[in-house]
Amino acid sequence: MAGSVSTVLVAIDPVSPVKSSVREALRLTSSMGAELTALSVAPRYEGDLNRLTLKNTDTQLRQPFQKCLQEASDFATSCSMPIKTVLRHGDPADEIVNWAEKTGAEFIIIGSPKRSNMERVFLSRTTAGIISLSPCDVLIIPEDSIIDFSRILVCINGSKHSMEAAQRALDLAMSYGSTVHMLTVVDIPLDKSLRYGVLKEARRKALTTLQNLAEQGRKLEVNVVTELREGTPYKNIVTYAEKNDIQLTILGSYSRTALERMFFGSIVERVTALSTCPTLIVKKLGSGGVRNFI
Repeated sequence: MAGSVSTVLVAIDPVSPVKSSVREALRLTSSMGAELTALSVAPRYEGDLNRLTLKNTDTQLRQPFQKCLQEASDFATSCSMPIKTVLRHGDPADEIVNWAEKTGAEFIIIGSPKRSNMERVFLSRTTAGIISLSPCDVLIIPEDSIIDFSRILVCINGSKHSMEAAQRALDLAMSYGSTVHMLTVVDIPLDKSLRYGVLKEARRKALTTLQNLAEQGRKLEVNVVTELREGTPYKNIVTYAEKNDIQLTILGSYSRTALERMFFGSIVERVTALSTCPTLIVKKLGSGGVRNFI
């Protein structure tokens, strides 16, 4: 992954932790030799404001978002690092995803502000929308956290996107000397788990997949730790990350339709909302990376 990324997009707004998001984005793009673009999306005037009492409505709507971009630019300048700033108008999730597609961004960075325990149960509408529709990987960075690849957790469920997440984890480990923790959580509905052999077969398949990935890591000289658990996936993932001092969690996801965006609560969204460390959501299937070494 290092050295192969050309464009990275960091999405900021008046609510997001601008300084910490841009700081980590600059650190990451510097290590990868990539270009960084800061994008902020101001809402369009929809006629629901009283123009008799609020003059220059569009200008006033833009100002907080322009201020975010100026803050990002000033911070980058203070670090003697380049950054491009872009202001768009419209629905934030749609505009961010469209800009990522237009510029061929390799991934999107989103800063997550500090929230109460209750608020952390759900992602914001914008963040959930970006994860759903993004054509590229999405990196969520909680406020005041830092990007560190020393200990990476990747969650495996047998899907092609989770296997791609494993490849991404191994790729990063080769570049940064990381230890990769590979976790599978077997979650069988009660009615099916009571059937003879169902749980045993699910565990067998999961163990085989983990063993194959661990062997791949061994060939690449990557330190791999495997773990198999049973229960609720998102709870086990978050708990494992906290107990093992994980610095980055990697999850596989898939692109969804606009209709499916209405139904939040997936494992990816729950883990991302509750995690205290950065989370990389793998959306883009590839054919390079560590596959070339096997």
